[in-house]
Amino acid sequence: MTGPLTNRRIALAETRELDLLAGMLEREGAEIIRSPLIAIHDAPDVGLVEAWLRRLIAGHHADIVLYTGEGVRRLVGFAERAGVR
Repeated sequence: MTGPLTNRRIALAETRELDLLAGMLEREGAEIIRSPLIAIHDAPDVGLVEAWLRRLIAGHHADIVLYTGEGVRRLVGFAERAGVR
């Protein structure tokens, strides 16, 4: 494909709209390099997370706020591994 960005290599940091932005630039001819800036790891103390999940499931929290889908996926994973889903 040719376009104003042909023969240009553009590095993009991970963002929520990475695929959308990368696609827009690729349609203009750019070669995209995806460059993750962060790494996400599970909590080192599984017991604390499992205890919190058990309190949550038991109704000890009136409200919770979950900020990211990644955080929710990780909590679900902890719950499944602990058998408390």
